[in-house]
Amino acid sequence: MGLLQILSQQPAAGKTTLAAALLVKLAQSTTPGAYYKPFSTGKEPGAEDPNLEFMQQALLAPNRWPAPPPTQPLPPDSGTSSNLTEAVGQSIRSATESLRRAATGIILDGPDLAADSGLSPSAAARSAETAGAKVIVLFRHSTGLTTAEITQTVEPFGSNLGGIVLTRVTKHRVDQANNGVLAELRSLGMPVTGLIPESRVLQSPTVRQMAETLGARWVQEPVNPSALDAPVEQFLIGGNIMDSGPEYYGRYDHQAVIVRSQRPDIQMACLLAGTRCLVLTGGGEPTEYIKTEALERDVPLMVVSSTTADTVEVLAPLASAAHPRNLAKITEFAKGLDRHLDVEGLLAILA
Repeated sequence: MGLLQILSQQPAAGKTTLAAALLVKLAQSTTPGAYYKPFSTGKEPGAEDPNLEFMQQALLAPNRWPAPPPTQPLPPDSGTSSNLTEAVGQSIRSATESLRRAATGIILDGPDLAADSGLSPSAAARSAETAGAKVIVLFRHSTGLTTAEITQTVEPFGSNLGGIVLTRVTKHRVDQANNGVLAELRSLGMPVTGLIPESRVLQSPTVRQMAETLGARWVQEPVNPSALDAPVEQFLIGGNIMDSGPEYYGRYDHQAVIVRSQRPDIQMACLLAGTRCLVLTGGGEPTEYIKTEALERDVPLMVVSSTTADTVEVLAPLASAAHPRNLAKITEFAKGLDRHLDVEGLLAILA
């Protein structure tokens, strides 16, 4: 049985997203898993945590894995008092006892390594040792992040440190991070697990969210209901183009095309190119052969009465309102995780 605790230097570094992706990997390998977020931070006592609800409904319950123990408020002054830190570790160890009997790999989510919202590094190290957890620490990448800052943060964990991960690395800085900070850490003998680039898919709206935002009418829903929860990374406007239809509309894997309902030629080109969904503007009905082709390819068709330009304007704010709590997004994210991250090493800790 492996106990892996995911900590981060600051909030919003991607702890829960990584935990969810690792649970997907465990499920794919038929390894019984469990998830536990020991402490709530920054929330009113008793407030519901949407991340916990997502984990339970999307990952734990469908795999018949145990429900996580209740989350508790972080004890005050736990970052400075050794007695309270010991109590924190014992609390985690006690809460995971029941999980140990039902799961092979247990993932602990957080807390942050910040005195105002979590545990200090030294306190977290003592707590992890008491709980018997191996620790990985996530650092949000920035141009100001230094090797010295990272080593100072992780030093208290000693042999319990399982890895260091840089997260939210922009696409054009992946090589820089690999050849810079991570290379320096490796030269110092630090356990570097890798990096996680920014993921467009995690911040993408779903087909269902698009329809709800637009107040669209379904012409026909897909045969597979999960197609409604598919992420949409790109919005393309269907129009007269110089390139061939399949070439132009086949550039992206996760796209929706917004096109006038009176243009079945463009709609067919989109369907042949693998579009995730079609938004037909102007309120008209698609032709029967478009309906048939969309049904065969399991592509949702929705109709709005607004113009194409107005439809695009309504959809624009969706990108900032999207969140990663979606199984299709997490599964897609997990597929590419091992390109820059030692996923096998993390799964070995959980074995």
